[in-house]
Amino acid sequence: MRVLITALVPSHLVPIVPLTWALRAAGHEVLVAGDGELVKFAAAAGLDTRPVGGGEVRQRLTRPGAVRMPDRAGMDRRADAEWDEAGERWRTRLGGYVDELVALGRDWAADLVVTDPVEFGGLIAAAALDVPGVVHRWGPDDFTSPLLRQAKVQLHEMCAEFGADGFPDPALIVDPSPASLLPDGDNTPGLLTRYVPYCGTAELPDWAVRRPQRPRALLCLGMWHGRVLAETGELPPGFGHVLSGCAELGVDVLFPIDAQYHPLLGDVPDTVQVVDRFPIGPLMRHTAFTVHHGGSGTSMTSFASGVPQLVIPGDKPFLQTTGRLVEESGAGRNLATEQEQHDAGEVRRALAGLLTEEHYRKAARAVGAEMAGLPGPAELVRTLEGLI
Repeated sequence: MRVLITALVPSHLVPIVPLTWALRAAGHEVLVAGDGELVKFAAAAGLDTRPVGGGEVRQRLTRPGAVRMPDRAGMDRRADAEWDEAGERWRTRLGGYVDELVALGRDWAADLVVTDPVEFGGLIAAAALDVPGVVHRWGPDDFTSPLLRQAKVQLHEMCAEFGADGFPDPALIVDPSPASLLPDGDNTPGLLTRYVPYCGTAELPDWAVRRPQRPRALLCLGMWHGRVLAETGELPPGFGHVLSGCAELGVDVLFPIDAQYHPLLGDVPDTVQVVDRFPIGPLMRHTAFTVHHGGSGTSMTSFASGVPQLVIPGDKPFLQTTGRLVEESGAGRNLATEQEQHDAGEVRRALAGLLTEEHYRKAARAVGAEMAGLPGPAELVRTLEGLI
């Protein structure tokens, strides 16, 4: 079986990587197609790649903050004109490379296409090739099904140009989430599978292997909050209070962030160790709690490791959803409002609770155990084989 995999940006490929390894281990061929950043990330994971869609338009329309995103409730209230505007952006982006993606799929004779929920080109290619298209969510979300329904309207003609009847329904939706984390709403239920953490590889230095002498927090900004730092020259609201609050509580902070941002951080407490971007999975075994922006990768890796979380989400609806689910699980705190994020005392109380109150870690371990009981990538491979 030859599997063509594509994703809009590298972070959307992250939860699919363990499946690619399982496909390879089962004897199947895997090819990852996407822009330069995506194929570079995929190649570092040991995968065969083919660059497509590296144009300026795609880069402009996929960078963080390029497109205003409605909240989940707002999707239901959007006027047709607003969806038409969104559809025009989708068609503009896809028009730069979907021909190339379809041609690659035909030349490579793909039997199956796996795509992230918002890289609509993957499902267009599946329709053009008349093969099953599988949508692999990146974690709990409450918006991909509404978007796919609109894609059926907005991208119908684009699919027809390739001889397809229209934008297809996925042959399968994969939910790398336990049932307890699935948000309410009308999202089409997916096949529940085990989330296997992956966020890159590295040579582990001493500080990543040895147990620290004091409790250590792991701080992650993600690409969304990294953009805030780049644009304003300041940490997003709440994160500065995290650094000072941890220092007061006797907690060391490990802060992996792209080296380009290091000069913008200014003076940080001596208890903060700033390092270049680093895979967080190997760090979880010695992490007392994580503090992050609401990204599903950091959140799901924390859950899988039984580590409590403090979420300080940005204003993007999917980041807010992650924070809400963390708090509802009992495994952490969510400081969702600007008032909470700007309140140094509130941030410090949240940190102290995660450090001293065992019920947060107990709840995190319970979710982690639920995740561990789900079928993993090897079982998912057998399911995909049954689609052919």
